[in-house]
Amino acid sequence: MTSALVYTIYLIVGALYVYALVDCIRTPAPRIRILPKAGWLIVMVLLPILGAIAWRNLGKRSTSPEDRVPVS
Repeated sequence: MTSALVYTIYLIVGALYVYALVDCIRTPAPRIRILPKAGWLIVMVLLPILGAIAWRNLGKRSTSPEDRVPVS
């Protein structure tokens, strides 16, 4: 039971890390805040969990209302 929980936590952390890396790479430079893209990638490589959480919360600007695609 305990090992299944540990593997689940590792899987969630790994998924967050991969998501943050891919999202950072694919985000256009004008939408990135605080650091340049290379800086965010370095932070995520050196501090994987904290870097991914920081990217998720601080790294990119949300889309403006005029850039959003209307839902039909």
